[in-house]
Amino acid sequence: ASVVVMHDINLALRYSDKFIILKDGQVFTTGGKEVITPEIIKETYGVDVYVTHFEGIPVVIPKVQ
Repeated sequence: ASVVVMHDINLALRYSDKFIILKDGQVFTTGGKEVITPEIIKETYGVDVYVTHFEGIPVVIPKVQ
């Protein structure tokens, strides 16, 4: 096991099994790929996104404003 900090959500989704999502320096949520949802991304980062899948892996795509 190892702990890696990534700011690229799609890269993290490709290589990680577990996630710790921080908001304002505090743990906001934890879990597997199921915690990467449009609602959690919006609440955490203030960005509207689509979450789709490619080859069984979630992919986060920002919505065009």
